[in-house]
Amino acid sequence: MEDPKFIINTIMTKEDYRKFLYIATFRRNKLIIPFIVLISLVGATIISLDNGSLNVIGLIISWIFLFALAIGLVLFKVERKNAQRVKTDKTGAFDSINTLKFYDDRMVMGNEVLKSTGELKYSQFHALMKSKDYFIFYITANQASLIRKQDIEDITAFEEFILEKFENRYKSI
Repeated sequence: MEDPKFIINTIMTKEDYRKFLYIATFRRNKLIIPFIVLISLVGATIISLDNGSLNVIGLIISWIFLFALAIGLVLFKVERKNAQRVKTDKTGAFDSINTLKFYDDRMVMGNEVLKSTGELKYSQFHALMKSKDYFIFYITANQASLIRKQDIEDITAFEEFILEKFENRYKSI
């Protein structure tokens, strides 16, 4: 049996999960902020129309208000989702050690606390995203697993190895 190229023991704390939700919400799709800006501008334009003419001061104030409201609602949703996940975690998934073994063609995952193991070929993953603190492996478009960079011994060698496996499905965010 072949030896793994890398073995990484990593954990996901509650704070890591919270950061991941913000990354997934705001950084995964670069169009989210421009979309909110555009939608709030359209709403502000409609609000600022006064008998067919545009009230510029009203437009600016409405735009700022609607943009802040939209961002506030998104933040509220992220925080609510985080609180719900933390509250309902009965499995001990947070702070338990995930052991990830990387081979030439697959990754094997294991968690002793959860008594779970799994194996996926790199071709079965949807995408890989790299942020400042994490490697985020998307199993599907909406299901992900993350590795904290601080848990990787040789970050340069691992990055070279893993980016080669995800060459067309990799994104730095």
